[in-house]
Amino acid sequence: MKRTILHCDLNCFFASVEMLYHPEYRNIPMAVGGDRKNRHGIILAKNVPAKEKGIKTAETIVDALKKCPELIIVDPDYASYEYFSEKVRSLYYEYTDRIEPFGIDECWLDITESISYFGSVEKIVNDLLRRVKEEIGLTLSIGVSFSKTFAKLGSDLAKEDCSYYIDSLDEIGNIPVGRFLFVGPSSVSILNAYGIFTIRQLADTPAERLEKIMGKSGKTLHRYANGIDDDCVSLFGSSYDPAKSISNCITSSRDLRDLDDVKIVLTAISQNIASRLRESGSYYHTVHLFVRDNKLKVRTFQKRLKENSDLGKDIYNNALILFETHCDFRIPYRSIGVAVTGLSENKDAFQTSFFENSSYSLKERKQETAIMEIRRRFGRNSIDLLRAYEDDTLSKTVLKNTVSHTERQDRPK
Repeated sequence: MKRTILHCDLNCFFASVEMLYHPEYRNIPMAVGGDRKNRHGIILAKNVPAKEKGIKTAETIVDALKKCPELIIVDPDYASYEYFSEKVRSLYYEYTDRIEPFGIDECWLDITESISYFGSVEKIVNDLLRRVKEEIGLTLSIGVSFSKTFAKLGSDLAKEDCSYYIDSLDEIGNIPVGRFLFVGPSSVSILNAYGIFTIRQLADTPAERLEKIMGKSGKTLHRYANGIDDDCVSLFGSSYDPAKSISNCITSSRDLRDLDDVKIVLTAISQNIASRLRESGSYYHTVHLFVRDNKLKVRTFQKRLKENSDLGKDIYNNALILFETHCDFRIPYRSIGVAVTGLSENKDAFQTSFFENSSYSLKERKQETAIMEIRRRFGRNSIDLLRAYEDDTLSKTVLKNTVSHTERQDRPK
């Protein structure tokens, strides 16, 4: 059976969420930006009026204000963005259980098995566009194709609140190769030097030649450009249900350049998630790591535990293992997120041993429970791990943005 895969991308996500709280921003140039004092100000998202003024994501706020002096700069509110991201994914889950996040605002959906139930691909796509707009107040661009890479390209080509269908290479052959997934600026320069400017030219170049030019990724790009992409839309956990996941994502006050920086961020995130797990009485089976570098490239990884846990220590250790296994610092990182899934109300049975340590520590649980109780009685900052305070500038931003759901303000309806 030919697959049908959607790539759903929330339009101007951060800016769109801010406009839900502040409708007065809708018709004036507005952008969400980083801390101008601590990170020299980078544009994280912008609304349509700002885009029309030439404002671009990832440019400095200084450059953006030169183009548009009247530009309104809003500080990011990551707790709100996470809240709305989870809300949209809950809606996706009504149509399929095969949902693979690609950052906080993008997801692939495999709806192959859902089409017969809902009637048609068009019915599902139009439902998603309409419901996200009417029920949540945001808009989507949806790419539709038979592969993840073509679906992603489709959402990039789609207009705001619209869809774009790609059925064959012929429809996209003349599009610049730089629009294709996994072809960044440096890859474009290399490919252009060899006379490869379009996706059709990429597809027509022999795989062996591309491997000589690009290394191992050359063969992969050749397959993807020819529509040969059997990569499954993975389940987010054993059976992804946004109502049964807890996550936290932080964009740092400055670029993360070494493992010590990453450890500070993971410490705060792990404590936040563990606190929310304990509040809900849940245990998790899988730890997911999300990273975004300062070129805005996103990568995700996951690790399933042998037995479920509710410990922040286990979240931290497994997220750190994922990072050390898959990431390096050739390009500094901007954002790190962690999610735990496969939640349940009961702890897996386990047996202690004199000869080997169990992966679940009752002593650690007592320590974390005691810390939670102290914070409940005397405030969030009454007690903390020293690692969370190793870098004053970074720590302030990290701790500010690890606020649990119960501490958030009411959301707009």
